[in-house]
Amino acid sequence: MTRHRPPTRSAQLEAIFACPLIHDIAADLDELSRRTRRHPLAMHLAFGAMSRLYHSGNRLDAELLSGDTWAWVVERYNKGAALHPKGVEMSPHTPVLLADTYRHVRDLLTADDNLRALQLSFTEHSVALAREVGLLLPGTAGSRTRPHPSRTIYGDGTIVRPLYRKADKGRQDPDAEEHYRHDGEIYGNDLVAIAVRGSVANRRLILAVGRVTERGHEADEAVRLIRTVHDVAGDGIQAVVYDGAFRGVHHDLLMRELGLVVVNKVHASKREEERRVHRKVPLGQWDHTVRKRVCTHTLVAWNGSVHDATLDDGGKLVLSEPLVRNQVRRYDRGVDNGWRFSLGVTVPCPREPFIAWINPHRQPDERGNGRPDQLRLLPESDPHFQTLYGLRNDSESINSGYKRTLIADRAAALGWRRQVLDVLSSGILTNTLAWCVAE
Repeated sequence: MTRHRPPTRSAQLEAIFACPLIHDIAADLDELSRRTRRHPLAMHLAFGAMSRLYHSGNRLDAELLSGDTWAWVVERYNKGAALHPKGVEMSPHTPVLLADTYRHVRDLLTADDNLRALQLSFTEHSVALAREVGLLLPGTAGSRTRPHPSRTIYGDGTIVRPLYRKADKGRQDPDAEEHYRHDGEIYGNDLVAIAVRGSVANRRLILAVGRVTERGHEADEAVRLIRTVHDVAGDGIQAVVYDGAFRGVHHDLLMRELGLVVVNKVHASKREEERRVHRKVPLGQWDHTVRKRVCTHTLVAWNGSVHDATLDDGGKLVLSEPLVRNQVRRYDRGVDNGWRFSLGVTVPCPREPFIAWINPHRQPDERGNGRPDQLRLLPESDPHFQTLYGLRNDSESINSGYKRTLIADRAAALGWRRQVLDVLSSGILTNTLAWCVAE
C-alpha cells in the first residue's frame, strides 16, 4: 500500500496565493471589498485560511512578524492578484496584517447578508474548481445505475466545542447548545460540510458549509446545502452519500426534487443483542404470464434490497436472497413535479425470470415514508455500494482534520457565524491545495 506524505506547510501557503479562489470570492463581495482598502479582502480571506494552517491567529501573527515572512506573503499575493482580472494588489510597504485587524473584517464578513453572500460565492467557485480538476463533470463517467465517485457528493455534521465550557460561570458562547449523539450529549455548535473528492491524494474539495439551526435537524441543513450545491453543479452530480441522519422523507425529497441517488445504510427498527433487526416493507405483487399461466410474485423491501417473499409450510414469511439490480431509470416529470425514479430488479422465477420495475418513492396511500426509508436504489447488498459509501469515511476525515487545527479541541471563535467562517476558511485551504496539485 502506497502512503502519501502530507503536503508541507510551505506548499499549502503557495497554494492559497496561486489559486484564484480568494480573488474570485473577493470580487463577488465588491461592496465589502471597498471597506478593506489597506489590506484587500482577498488578503483577509487568505489570512483566515493561513490561521487554520497555524492553528490560531496569534500564532500566525508571530510567523508573519518574523524575518521576511510578510514580504514573501505580499510577493506571492501580488503575483496571484496580477493574474486575476479583478485582483487587487498590495503595496510592498503595506503594514503586516495581524489578527486584530482581521477580526474586525471577520465581523463584517459574518454579518447575516455578507455571510450568505460569502457562502454562496464559496460554493459557486468551489464547484468551478472541482470541474477544473475533473470532478462533477456532466455527461462523463457513471450512470444512475452505477454513479461514479467523481460525480458523487457527500457530507457530515460535526459538533464543535465552544471556547468556554457550559459549567463556566464567566463568558459563554451565545449559540452553543446541547446536542444528542449516539455516544451521548455534547455541548457546542453543529456544523455541516458537503464535499467531493477525486481518486488521488489531496483531491478533496469542500463545496458548502452551514450550521444546524435547530437541534436534531442536521438532515434539514444538509439537504439545504445539497440544494445549494446542486443549483450550481446541476447534472454534474449523480448521487449523494450521507449517514443515518437521513430518513425516508429526506430520501424521497432528494430523489423527487433534485433527481439524486441517495446512498446510505438502512435504519434498523431495533436491536437484539448485537444483531440489527430491519423492517419488512411490502412492495406489492407482480404478475407475469408463462405459457398462458399467470405466475404471481410478492416483493418485499428489507435492509434496502428487494426480496421475493413466499410462505413456508408453517405459514412463516421467507425471503429470497437480495434480487439483483438490473437498472435505475429516472424520468423528468416537469418543473412542478420533479423527478421520478424506477428501480428494475431481476426476479429469478423458476418458470421464467423477468424484470420487475419498482417505484421507490412514497406512495399516495402510505401514512409515512416507509418505502423510501427502507428501500434503496443502491442497496448495501450491491457490489457497487461500498465504492460510494466509502466516501463516508472521508467526511469523518474532514471533521477530524478541521478539529486538529483547533487548540485543545475548542472553537477558534465565539458564535456560530464566526465558526462557519472558520470552517469555510479551512475549506479555502483544502480547495486551493487540490487545485494546485492538479495543475
